[in-house]
Amino acid sequence: MIVGILHLHKALAYLVFLVALANVVLALTSGRTDPRVAKVLKISHAAGLMGAGRLNLVLGIVLWVLLPYGLGTWWMWVTVLLWGPIEAVGKRLVKPEVQTVVDGGRGSSRLVMGTAVQLVCIVIIFGLMTVRPG
Repeated sequence: MIVGILHLHKALAYLVFLVALANVVLALTSGRTDPRVAKVLKISHAAGLMGAGRLNLVLGIVLWVLLPYGLGTWWMWVTVLLWGPIEAVGKRLVKPEVQTVVDGGRGSSRLVMGTAVQLVCIVIIFGLMTVRPG
């Protein structure tokens, strides 16, 4: 059972990373001007990044309890706490900008900045989970 949860956790991590990367690409291309691309970005951000990321966070906490890591494992705390900026940036920057473009407006650089910050946080989380420093 633990092996299955671990494989799901890793697969979701790769999915979240790829979706975050795709969101940055969409934001850099026509995601700030084209409502059709903004709709794709809206769905990929909500379901692919935030939804899968939240599920992955829960799976990670379950694995934290099941595997022999104590509460003093600092790199796990950092990865959990790094999800906060991802949520905040998604709520404050990405969602409003995407909705503006979907409604027919023009997005600003806040969309690119928001998706880039989310990608950077995910890369840091991914790195800490891969290296597992002592």
